[in-house]
Amino acid sequence: MFPLYDVNRSRHKPYVNWILIGLNVIVFLFQILSEDERALILNYGVVPIYILHGERLYTLFTSMFMHANLFHIFGNMLYLWIFGDNVEDRFGHFKYLFLYLFFGLMGDLLHILMAYLGGDPYSLLIPAIGASGAISGVLGAYMIFYPRARIVTLVFAFYFIRTAVIPSIFFIGFWFLLQLLYATFGTLSGVAAWAHVGGFVAGMILALLYRSRPERVRWTTIYPE
Repeated sequence: MFPLYDVNRSRHKPYVNWILIGLNVIVFLFQILSEDERALILNYGVVPIYILHGERLYTLFTSMFMHANLFHIFGNMLYLWIFGDNVEDRFGHFKYLFLYLFFGLMGDLLHILMAYLGGDPYSLLIPAIGASGAISGVLGAYMIFYPRARIVTLVFAFYFIRTAVIPSIFFIGFWFLLQLLYATFGTLSGVAAWAHVGGFVAGMILALLYRSRPERVRWTTIYPE
């Protein structure tokens, strides 16, 4: 399944979401135009062994704005474009920026924890890059806030390709189930699936807490006509 767009118009312009997409694209262009892209990834990607030793902690954030290839950044930015505006609309601009980074951080930390618990020393040396953890958190929040929002999706079924309208709770829920399976059984090599799981769960929890807050009532003075 490939999402095309959601039928869920936001009330305000998603300036922060646009800035995040722009930053990701600019950093990716800088990567591919640099003389040594591999050195950039090694220096600014998150390497679990360094974080476990309290070193290069800045990479927990710099890694969120780097991508491995064109397909990687296109997929991430497409999901951020479709789902990020409504989540920003719900949280507000500044809170959305903070939570986006928080979701990415939670994804990184779970990835590092699982790499450590996995017992494979080699996995602790591999740098991880990408906005997937943060965007997964956006998906988790979107599913909580807008479970019935319609996602227009391109569906590939054997030799047939068609569009279908799928409620977000099913589209995103199915996506999360796949990430959980990939992470548990390691069926998708080269992808930090646990980072997706960590970001998504953080997004769900924060959205649930935010949604459960009592709404403020605005009192206005009523003048007789």
